[in-house]
Amino acid sequence: MDILWLLIALGLLFGVLGPYVLRRRGGAGIRQVAPGTPDAADPEAYGFVRQEDQDVRLPGADDELLHVLDVVQATQDWKPASRLLAATGKDGEVRWQRVQAFAGAASLELQERPGVGGAWLRTWRAEAPKDAGARPCTPSSWCSRRGGPRRPGRTTSGSSWRRR
Repeated sequence: MDILWLLIALGLLFGVLGPYVLRRRGGAGIRQVAPGTPDAADPEAYGFVRQEDQDVRLPGADDELLHVLDVVQATQDWKPASRLLAATGKDGEVRWQRVQAFAGAASLELQERPGVGGAWLRTWRAEAPKDAGARPCTPSSWCSRRGGPRRPGRTTSGSSWRRR
């Protein structure tokens, strides 16, 4: 029984001190090297985009969405966003990605300029309350901005997302 306790104690000791010692030695984990060094692999040689050229806001390339986001943010007009979502299929991943991109863009604008940013989304919701495009964007942007529903105690059910 004493040997069992000794083995448990050694296991716990190694479990606590082992990662610290391995990190200090520099032998654990994958380390990134600077681009251009001899050890660096060129992602473009394998058909990938360089990390510094990637747009982390989008899961994939969507030039139409990027163009519309630029126009909407420059002009603060919601109509191009509405036309893009109307042209996108009602089911599928592309629509969800575009809705999330619009909600995220409005949320970032609101974070950068509190009270003023994201006005195009609020205007869209006020001027076209029956538009199915603004409905999913609005709750998403409020949730991503505050980390929860817009009003405490109020949740958004799946039925409120559907067009009525």
